[in-house]
Parts: sequence; C-alpha cells; structure tokens
Amino acid sequence: MPSFPIIATIACVAYGIESIFGFGGTIIFLGLSGLFFDFNSLLKLAMIVGLSSGLAVLIQSYKYLSWRHLVKILAYTIPGALVGTLLISSITSEWLIKFFALLLIVYACFNLFLPNLLIPEILKKALVILGGFIQGVYTIGGPFVLMGYKDHFSSKQELRSTMAGYFFIINSLRVIFYILLGGSYLEIVSTYYPIAFMVMISVWLGYLVHRKISELLFKKLIIIAILFIGIIILVTK
Repeated sequence: MPSFPIIATIACVAYGIESIFGFGGTIIFLGLSGLFFDFNSLLKLAMIVGLSSGLAVLIQSYKYLSWRHLVKILAYTIPGALVGTLLISSITSEWLIKFFALLLIVYACFNLFLPNLLIPEILKKALVILGGFIQGVYTIGGPFVLMGYKDHFSSKQELRSTMAGYFFIINSLRVIFYILLGGSYLEIVSTYYPIAFMVMISVWLGYLVHRKISELLFKKLIIIAILFIGIIILVTK
C-alpha cells in the first residue's frame, strides 16, 4: 500500500494546482505517485480524492457554476466515460496514452505559437467527446474536455466551478459504475480517508492564488498547464 505521508503530500500539491487552474489534479497526482506506487491502487484513490476536490470547489464557489455548460459537457462525455470504464482491461495501452499525451502537447504548442488559429467547432466537440472516453479509461480526460470547451466560459471562476461540478459528477458515476461491476473501495477509503479532508483544505488555499490571476494571464496559463500535463503523461506513463 502507498505510504500515507508521501501520497498525502502529492495529493495536496496536485489538487491545490487543480484549484488554481480548474483541471489537472488527477493527472499530476497519478503522474507523480505512479513513480513510486502501484497504478491500479492509485486509480481507486484518485477517484476518492477527486471527489473531495470537486466538492471543496463547489462548496466554496457554487455560485459561479454554469448549469447550462455543465449539462452540455455531461451530455457529450457521459456515454464515452461509461464505455471507457467497461473497456479499461481490453484497451489500456502504453502507446495509446502516449498518443493522447502528444495530442495535448501539439494543441498547446499551436495555441502558444499560433494563438489566432481558429479551431473548427466540430473538432472542439470531438475533443470533448474524446475527453469523456479517456476519463473512463484513464481518469485523465479533463484536459481534452477543456481543450474543446474552454472558449465557452465567460470567466475563470465559471470555468473553475463548472469543471469542478463536471469532475464531481463524472467521478461519482464512475465510482457507482465500478461498484456495480463488482469492485470495492472499502480498503482504500478506510486507510486513506483523511487525505480527502487534507485535499479540501489544499483546494481552498489554491483558490486564494486563483483570485490573484487576471483573466488574460489565466487563459495563457491554461495552455501552459495543458502543455505541462501532456509532458507529464508522456514521461511518466
């Protein structure tokens, strides 16, 4: 079983960063923790701490959540997430996840060096749908959802709160689906439940940083974060 102090520290740092940018906590958590511990155990733990992170954001900033955008995102992603959860054992591939990481890196580079390039709306929708599928298989679909949908949000607070709502609902559905398929979280929860509360505190502290970032700088940092996360996946998976 993973060492509690190490896993707690990584989780607090990862989801504190997610609180600032609105996504990326699970990828950072899995990427760094995966260097030390069994990946299958970490996937279960990531769902639990991901739920606590989303709940913390919603408690703090629920008034910024856009139900209209949330419903659209869920409609695009839930089918793929459920299919992906069913197919975990049959399609999990090191090369496939590296390919997805390269997509993140290419997208980020285009946005950094060709910021005026217009991406067709149909491609944006395809990225959101793909994000749902990747969320089901690898639990890391957030950046793809954000790539396809970030331009619809009116502010950084709306993005942060709505994505938190998305992660909370999609992870809740994955937990329920996993249990219905015969899985169990009892051992993980009984051992690591204090981390959930530690992560919530980290999220609330991260919001203090989030508030200090201007809208223009936030948009640029989102792209840099996507690039950084793509590199993490490419290097650690």
